Amino acid sequence: MGGMMSGMRGRGMMGGGMMGRGMGGMMGGGSQNMPAYDTMTINGKAYPATEPLRVRKGERVRLRLINASADHTHVIRLAGHQLRVTHTDGNPLVEAVAVDAVPIAPSERYDVLVNADRPGSWWLYCAQPGHAAAGEQALLVYDGREGRRPDAVTEGTAGLHLWHYSLGQGRDVLAPASGTVRSFSQTLSGGMMGSDAWTINGKQYPSTDPIAVKRGERARVRLGNMSMEAHPMHLHGQSFAVLSVNGQRLAHPLVKDSVDVEAHMGAVEIEFAAHNPGDWVFHCHKPMHMEGGMITLVKIAG
Repeated sequence: MGGMMSGMRGRGMMGGGMMGRGMGGMMGGGSQNMPAYDTMTINGKAYPATEPLRVRKGERVRLRLINASADHTHVIRLAGHQLRVTHTDGNPLVEAVAVDAVPIAPSERYDVLVNADRPGSWWLYCAQPGHAAAGEQALLVYDGREGRRPDAVTEGTAGLHLWHYSLGQGRDVLAPASGTVRSFSQTLSGGMMGSDAWTINGKQYPSTDPIAVKRGERARVRLGNMSMEAHPMHLHGQSFAVLSVNGQRLAHPLVKDSVDVEAHMGAVEIEFAAHNPGDWVFHCHKPMHMEGGMITLVKIAG
């Protein structure tokens, strides 16, 4: 294996452009007071300062894609090559899934494999409009082809086979449950009329109601988004199974610790066995939303 990619650090160009995570649809939804960014980076650098990835023909290259952005979903593409998704937030799939590009919400991580079988020089970049021009691109160069100038990046996702949650089959790596199934509903709201308040079931942290379970119980949580922005919800302490997205049951649940809940009435159902006692933060991974109160605790009694 050669090569590693980490820290797709998005400093967004614009307010909109959220990628709907469920079944692959695009969903807009930016806030009026979203900050304007003019630089996008990969591993902390904006092109032309980005480090090129050097490969040899015949290699298999593993890339770890991490969205460390505060706000934007990034759609990562390697021109001329397919990306074979192998892990979701560090959890393995039963088999790799070949796609043209991978949308990644803030806090999500994907491991992908690339077969280096097309010698030349190619762009690894974000396909969201304006992102590559703002610096979010790097060269992948085959040995012996260092002088070749690649074609310009193609913005947008029209005609691309995109990764989405229903494509993968997660391996059964979660702890087993031995007790009662307990159900919880979390309504995500906020941001109306330019407000900085973001709520769960109408409350801001630290007033939010915890998800309280006992060790061994199975917690099933429905996340419903009544706001105009997507919310990448991240659970500390353990991973969960993604059971359904926007009312559609996943035939093969993914195992993740972050899941993006689409704007405008998007919904996700997750489930986990409470095996790790303690108080664990469950929150939207966008700092503006966390600061506005979109945080609760998963309290697992030992």
